[in-house]
This record gives sequence, C-alpha cells and structure tokens, in this order.
Amino acid sequence: MEERQSSANRVQCAICGGTHTRTLYVKSGYNIGRCVQCGLVYVNPRAPKEVIGARYNSEYFTNEYLPALGVVDGSYDLNYFDERYAPLLKMLETASGRRLVEIGSGAGFFLKSAERRGWQVTGVEVSEVASRFATDRLGLQVHHAPAESISLPAASFDAAVMLDTIEHLFDPTAALTAVARALAPGGLLLIGTPNFGALSRWLLGPSWAVLSPLEHVYYFDEQSLRRVLEKCGFEGIQFVRRHPEWTPQETMNFVYTHAPRSMRSRFAALVCRVGGHPLARQIQRAGLQDILLCLGRRSTAGAPPLCH
Repeated sequence: MEERQSSANRVQCAICGGTHTRTLYVKSGYNIGRCVQCGLVYVNPRAPKEVIGARYNSEYFTNEYLPALGVVDGSYDLNYFDERYAPLLKMLETASGRRLVEIGSGAGFFLKSAERRGWQVTGVEVSEVASRFATDRLGLQVHHAPAESISLPAASFDAAVMLDTIEHLFDPTAALTAVARALAPGGLLLIGTPNFGALSRWLLGPSWAVLSPLEHVYYFDEQSLRRVLEKCGFEGIQFVRRHPEWTPQETMNFVYTHAPRSMRSRFAALVCRVGGHPLARQIQRAGLQDILLCLGRRSTAGAPPLCH
C-alpha cells in the first residue's frame, strides 16, 4: 500500500480547489475521501494516469465492456438499444434543435439510437478501440480524445449527454466547461453517474463495487453534482428520481459488490427482495437510488468562463 500511495498524485478538489480530504474508504491501496471544505468525495491521492488508463485496453473492451452491453461475438441488435435508450432520449425532447454530442460515447450505441430518432450526432471517446468500433461498425462521427481536452465549436450543439462518464474524468470541471461552451444558450445536458448517496452504499459498505479507485476517481451526490454543474455554466439543475427502467435491483443493486457472499450482501439482497417495487419507489422518492440522473441547461447569460 505504501508503494502505491507514494506513486500517487495529490489532487485538488474539483469544486473548491482544496487538497485536504478525510478518508472514508481505502481500496486497492488508495484513499477515497471527502473534501473537508465542500464535501466532494474523490480519490486522493490518485493513481497515475497511465495506471488508470491501462485498464481500458482492447481486452477490456472486447471481453468485459461489450458483453456487459449484450454484444456477443460482435453481434448486436440495434432495436434492443433503441428500446433501452428511448426513455433517456425522451428527456431531451425539449431541446431547441436536433444537434447532439455525447461525451464518453463508448462503442456508440446510445449515439446510434439517437441518430435513428433523427438527431445529428457527434461523439467524444478516449478509448481508441471504442471510438474505432463506433466509427467503423456503426458509421458514427466520433472524436478520439480525452473529454478534458475536447475542442468543439462554440454553441454548435443543442444537447449533450454524459452517461457513466463524469466519475472517470481526471478533470470534470474542464470537461463540463468545454461542454457548456459547445452548447447553444439554453442547451440541455443529461448526466448519469453512480449516486454516492445511494442506500446501496450504506448496506454494502466498503465492498460496494462503485468504490473502485482505479476506475471511479470522483463520487457525486445530488448536492456535489449540482455545485460542480453550476460552477461550470449550467442552471436549472433537476434530478430525475423515477425512471421506467429502474426495477428494484436497478434501484438498489445488491449484486454489485466485491463481496457477494458477505453478510452485508445477503442482507441487502433480502431487503431488496422483501421490499420489492414499493420499497424501490420509496428509495427513488428519497433520492437514494443507485443512479444519479440529472438534467441541466447551459446558462443563457453567455459563454461560461474557462474553469479548471
């Protein structure tokens, strides 16, 4: 553990710039802590970029990422993805136009579904193998680049999407500011990210698989996500606490643990099974579901300042 920590990098808080955190968990030899000034939770110190980036190689893409999406031996059903992403795309219907950019577009299936619903789509993806899949197999326009260093024309999009992306970013404020500048005034942003305030974290404890410092370097709840979005030029922040796809397990996924046979995991499974849909609805109303789903609009006051 000492060797890992000595090679790690101390990190400033993305919201307030502080560097002092109070450790909440230690996993894989790295501290996950809460900023003592503003409350944002993040990995500090953090593993070097090359250590974190090494996980997202072609083997991971082929053997873990694609199978998790239901892509087997390169075969996929676009109708399945159309149905899966329809509720999310419906949330963007109030956008003033049909130009959409996805940051962290992965293999491109969300973008393809958006394109099939009439959107003009562009993607940004740090993984070369994923961006190549989206380009070659799905015929999409995807820029191979880190989200933090994207350069998109100002006010060139009406909507932006970041799904399971912001928690992986080394500099979320740089990425969000770039997105805000790329959106037309009033343009919509949809973000999906794990909810640090989830009931699952309390039930599963340190074994909760979201706590993975070599993958997830930031951990947001409603308050901290709102603050970082407002800092980077967004307003009218709203959190979606009900979603058609959220079954009891999606609301509180007791399977998503590094210790599936532990007493905590068994207790979480019991709570989920006994509570069923009535409990899931209560968890969602309280904002304690596993997923934070957030909508915001780019401020109409003008282009946001560069934010680092």
